[in-house]
Amino acid sequence: MSVATASTAAPAKVSRLSVFWDSQVGKKFVSAVTGVLLFVFVVGHILGNLQAFQGAAKFNAYAQFLQNTKGLIWTTRIVMLGALILHATAGIQLYLRARAARPQPYRVPLANPATVSSKTMIWTGLLTLAFIVYHLLDLTLGAALVHSGFVHGDAYLNLVNTFRSTGKVLFYGVSVIGLGLHLSHGLYSLWQSLGFRHPLWTPSITKAAVLIGVVLAIAYLSIPAGVVAGLIRL
Repeated sequence: MSVATASTAAPAKVSRLSVFWDSQVGKKFVSAVTGVLLFVFVVGHILGNLQAFQGAAKFNAYAQFLQNTKGLIWTTRIVMLGALILHATAGIQLYLRARAARPQPYRVPLANPATVSSKTMIWTGLLTLAFIVYHLLDLTLGAALVHSGFVHGDAYLNLVNTFRSTGKVLFYGVSVIGLGLHLSHGLYSLWQSLGFRHPLWTPSITKAAVLIGVVLAIAYLSIPAGVVAGLIRL
């Protein structure tokens, strides 16, 4: 084969999926879709956890039901893990691209200034990611540092014991507030990423996103607050 023939070899094909993922639109779309999956899980998770207010028997029965449905729980775990990885990767890459495109802040104030939730989106996302890892180690595996009294099969006991620690209550509270902020901006951005943007309904979407974020944060905070107040007790 001649040098000329070798040099004119066809370039390697780039898949459409790779091109889509590398694009700004693609990353935002992936972030939005995975965000929906994670949001549904967040809602379902708190609905299950609120059963702790009904006592040990009810909460442990719920936990045992989940353990008995191995297929369902492992499918959910795998899907959520994949969604979490894609969501975090897309979010971090979008943040780094935005920083690279504009390393210096705007000198003139924007017509629509950024909210606290939008400014802290990357940090509340990373905080939520760290909290998920710790939460799994603490209440699912019982492998968190300085954890005492973990009993496999007694979810209610483990829940009460973990929130007897002031440090864990504070970390949980800060993390859940971060989750609420993240959801407030994320739910608003979701509609924009999926192409639903109009002056007539954008204000309503913004208010609804903030309300949902606040309600979910309060719902999650009610669990440690219930333990501290003695409403959830052994």
